[in-house]
Amino acid sequence: MKRLNLFFLTTMALLSCSSAAMADGFGINATRLIYPQGADSISVSVRNTQPVMPYLVQAALSKSPDSREATPFMVTPPIFRLEPKSVNQIRIAGNGSALPQDRESVFYFHATAIPASQAPMAKQPNTGVQAAVQFGVGNIIKMFYRPEGLPSTSAEAQKGLKFSRVNDGLQVNNPSPYFVSLAGIKFGGQALKLDSAAALMIAPFGSHTYSTQVRKGTIEWQTINDQGGVDAFKQVLP
Repeated sequence: MKRLNLFFLTTMALLSCSSAAMADGFGINATRLIYPQGADSISVSVRNTQPVMPYLVQAALSKSPDSREATPFMVTPPIFRLEPKSVNQIRIAGNGSALPQDRESVFYFHATAIPASQAPMAKQPNTGVQAAVQFGVGNIIKMFYRPEGLPSTSAEAQKGLKFSRVNDGLQVNNPSPYFVSLAGIKFGGQALKLDSAAALMIAPFGSHTYSTQVRKGTIEWQTINDQGGVDAFKQVLP
C-alpha cells in the first residue's frame, strides 16, 4: 500500500530580533545579510542542534516574505540534508546590475527544515493507508543588496531620520539611500505601533506616518544595525 506523507510547513519571520534566528533545534546563524555590490558571493550558515534528528532543509531567496518570486541571486545548495549537531554553509551568488544603483534593495532569505520521518513499526497493524504528519520549522531573514558609492553610511541613516507632526500623527522620513529597520519608537513616552511592514522598515527616500495624538515631546527610537544589534537615539520635537 502507498504510504501517504503529509507535510505542514509553518513559516516564522524573525525580522527584528537581535539574536540569531532559531526554532526547535534548527536555526540560521545570522539575523540579516548584507550583499555588497561587486561581491562574487556571500554565505550564511544554518545549524541543527538536535542530538539525533536530521532535517531536510530547503533554502531560497525571494522579493517578499510571503512569496518565492525569482530574484537575480542563486542559492546553493537549494535543498540538502542537515545532520544532527551539525552546521551547513549556504552560498548566495548573483548579479545586481539590474537593480537600482542609487539605493539599497531588500530580499528575503528563507530556510525551511522538515524533520526526518520515521518508518512505521513492523508489528503495527496494516490499516491500508498510513499517514505521517511532520511539522516543519521555518526562518526568514532580510538580505540587503548594497550598491557601491552610496553617500553616508547605514549607521548615519538610522540616526538621521527626520520627524514632523502631521494631522493624523507623527511622520518619519528617511532621506537616505539605506533601509532603516525599527525595533521600537516612542513619542512623548507613548509607544507607537509597529504593526505593519511599512512601520517596521522605512524604505530609502521613503516615509511612514505613525498614528498618535501626542503633539510634542521626546522621540525615542531604536534601530537594528548591520550586525543585528539594536542602537538607540532620541530627539526633542518642540
